[in-house]
Amino acid sequence: MLRQGLTPRAIVIGVAASAFLGDWTQYAELIIHGTQLSFTFPPIGGFFVFLCIFVFFNVLLRAIHRSLALTPAELVLVFTMTVMASGIASQALAQIMIPMIAGPYYFASAENGWDSLLLDHVPTWMAPQDPFVIRGLFEAWPLPVPWQEWLVPLAAWTLLVIASYVVMMSLVTLFRRQWIERERLLFPLIVLPLRVVESPSPGRLLNDFLRNPITWIGVAVAFGVHFYNGLNGYYPQLPQIEVARLGGTYVSTAGWGSPWNALGTIRFAAMPMIIGLSFLLTREVAFSLWVLYWLGAIEGVVGKALGLDGISTAAGGDAYPFPGHQTAGAYLALAGVSVWVARGPLWEDLRRGLAFGAIPRDSREPLPIRGAVWAAILGFTTMIVWSLYAGMPLQVALVLWIVVIGYAFAMTRLLAEGGMPWLDHPAWAAQDVIRAIFPYRSMPVQGWAAVSMATAYAYHLRVNPMPRIMQSVKLAEETGTHNRAITWGLGIATAVAIPVSYYYLLGAGYVHGGVAINPARFVTLARYPAVYMERVTSVALPHTDWLSIAIMVYAGLKLWLLSFMRMRFLWWPLHPVAYAMSFNVYVIREWLSVLIGWACQTVAMRYGGYQTVQRWRPFFLGLILGAMLVCGVWLVIDGITGLRDHKILY
Repeated sequence: MLRQGLTPRAIVIGVAASAFLGDWTQYAELIIHGTQLSFTFPPIGGFFVFLCIFVFFNVLLRAIHRSLALTPAELVLVFTMTVMASGIASQALAQIMIPMIAGPYYFASAENGWDSLLLDHVPTWMAPQDPFVIRGLFEAWPLPVPWQEWLVPLAAWTLLVIASYVVMMSLVTLFRRQWIERERLLFPLIVLPLRVVESPSPGRLLNDFLRNPITWIGVAVAFGVHFYNGLNGYYPQLPQIEVARLGGTYVSTAGWGSPWNALGTIRFAAMPMIIGLSFLLTREVAFSLWVLYWLGAIEGVVGKALGLDGISTAAGGDAYPFPGHQTAGAYLALAGVSVWVARGPLWEDLRRGLAFGAIPRDSREPLPIRGAVWAAILGFTTMIVWSLYAGMPLQVALVLWIVVIGYAFAMTRLLAEGGMPWLDHPAWAAQDVIRAIFPYRSMPVQGWAAVSMATAYAYHLRVNPMPRIMQSVKLAEETGTHNRAITWGLGIATAVAIPVSYYYLLGAGYVHGGVAINPARFVTLARYPAVYMERVTSVALPHTDWLSIAIMVYAGLKLWLLSFMRMRFLWWPLHPVAYAMSFNVYVIREWLSVLIGWACQTVAMRYGGYQTVQRWRPFFLGLILGAMLVCGVWLVIDGITGLRDHKILY
């Protein structure tokens, strides 16, 4: 019996869309360097493809016969598959992992000594060993893609990736009821796709949201602003609307004198998409986002006034006010607080899952609870065993992957509650935590080499799939789609997207040359594992970097205090998730947009009440829809003309 939404036509459409995204993503992001298809939540590429499917199946075909249209449950399944595939094709996997496992081999030279420093200690199964195969990826060659040299490395790394996806899916299952039914998190980023997939009234081609003139006013505003700014790429004489362009306008404080020059560069951007999303947030979260950004900036000013601005840690990579360390500590503390709040139901699920006892309401979950518990154990064990074979000591592997999963878990919570469409892992990444905790001599050089190479997967979590999985489960909850259908859709999309993405990325590299098409991926990121190894060995820390640990603990205590105050006092205005995001580069760029969205909601609520907020909500959803649409349109135009470096959004 077919699960709700899991129909043959939905699967076929989702598979076709996933395969298409594997190709389009490489062309758009690697070759023409357009707006990133996968950076946002939901991803621009996946959402644009989904909208095209929606127009064809649920507008044109509905006009022919109503039965031809996809149901909301089928649309959710297709949306889930496209969203998952979009990330895998980009920086969730293919565009990061392949250049980073091959890069140290390509850039190794007699001058940098990377052969003896790193490569001599890396297992042969981690990357192709033929230097001509490596050179061809970065410089192009006239022969077919040498798949026989890539099969073993890709299979080995894919095992690690799949194991981590299993762990993430299991965590989503174990926390679904807690976050969706008990805590009732807002999930603001699913509101737009939810409104799009709603069924229209009998006799209508479009639902009430898409027939609302206020919606299309918002679409017109966002589309018009970004389309006009995009014309500058073709007609440079046209001035842009500076405040609405990528990055906005900025004011340098370098000439303000001490200590105010500690504010650095202040960004001013009024991006329709962020304004629209901020209107959907609770006023508490929206207020906290821009206020805590400024409190963090003022912390830097106070520190400079007190002479603290020169302090740095032994491990390096960050300086006062230590934004990377604070974000890392806040992320891990947010994950810990989330687990603590859910400790009762979570312990009950773990106990029953391990004891093979009966678990009520099990059939509603994405995975059976018992299956989720054992899948998490098996998946995490696979990640540890993989790391041991790579040369990592057990304790190091445990810390590394716990931090990586903790970051992904925290990002899932932030997007479910904080609602920013762009989010990144802390600048103080998992491998930096390893270096701070473990002295250089505490493990052999093979262990450091394994940690260095593991950055090919552990370093870039910007488009991590776990938040997208949780959002898809919430979307299923709202539309009556069966959660097991979502699980099947995610599995199928992953099975399709991984090989397709490998195929098109390697094809792009061997045909055009990776260095020529995208230096950011094939030079900067490709060198990172060896650069990390250089940093580890050049400043071999003799003991644990206790200052780094102390700063992370300090940040964790700040987040815990914000959580405590929020739970104990109704009047407390600051939300802890906003602190975890306060040093994020996207909040630094978009604080003004968040303030505008918060102000619009506050004014509407104060002078018009709840009904006014609901009346104007379609306008702000239209701002988001218009921004997504115009990015897709410009990507299509740029794909035809071949214009490069034409970014509308990030």
